[in-house]
Amino acid sequence: MKKIKTLLTALILSFSMIPATAVFAEDDENSVNYVLGITPTQKGFETMEPGETYAGSFKVRNKGGGEFSYKIEVTPYSVEGENYSPNYDKETKYTDIVKWISIDKTEGTVARGQEEDISYTITVPENAHGGGQAATIMVSMGGDSNEGLQTVRRLGYLVYGNVNGDIIRTAKILENKIPSFIFDPPIIATSVVENTGNVYTKASYTLQVFPLFSDEEIYTTEENPDGNILFPETKRYSEISWEGAPALGIFRVKQTIKIFDEVSEVEKLVFLCPLWFIAIILLLIFLIIFWIVSRVRGRNRE
Repeated sequence: MKKIKTLLTALILSFSMIPATAVFAEDDENSVNYVLGITPTQKGFETMEPGETYAGSFKVRNKGGGEFSYKIEVTPYSVEGENYSPNYDKETKYTDIVKWISIDKTEGTVARGQEEDISYTITVPENAHGGGQAATIMVSMGGDSNEGLQTVRRLGYLVYGNVNGDIIRTAKILENKIPSFIFDPPIIATSVVENTGNVYTKASYTLQVFPLFSDEEIYTTEENPDGNILFPETKRYSEISWEGAPALGIFRVKQTIKIFDEVSEVEKLVFLCPLWFIAIILLLIFLIIFWIVSRVRGRNRE
């Protein structure tokens, strides 16, 4: 029995010396020469009327390096897969806006530390069909003005909006999942939402965390819920997390998703338990069973 106690003490001490989290070196931003910048990065028009003209602007910024040249073109914008991989080549009925955009300048140069305003207009045709539209105003940066023009970076300014007309506003919440058991924080809730309509919209995601025996929130995003843009006839995978979750505990976790009139709520008990703690518990169980078996065998011999 004394040997078992000694072994158990040694194992507990060894596990207690394991750090709770690993520390990694952060990337040094100074090691990367960030040059081309665009601000803002997108513009959404809630409603665009056929026959009307809309205007917008953004800035091309030189945030470092030498003077560079740039060129601007308008490309389609669509997404592929549930992770929304961008596609700048595919033309669909939702990218007609590419033909409606006019830009005040298509090329120029920007000196180091300077910026240039780029203005554009969108002229919606009288016969434009109702529904979402999206395009990218793509800025391609050349090298130093003393060097040859060689594109080294491209950034896109996203333009999207809904054209008034025959509008369909429907959606489905296909998945709303919270894991029951997590080995390492954070707690992450996932979902897949499908926009079955023909307009872009925004899905709202709220995460709430409660103690096991209380309704007082430990963490919530109710005041500032996460939101993702959903383009027409697409499915989108999303994650929302509680980054401050402890390494060990039991919580009630609730995720609420809203899109149009669709609402989905899921609440689960979530066990946060690191692997090393599970190993200690299993070892304790094994030692207790071993001790009981040893005692039984000892009595039988007597």
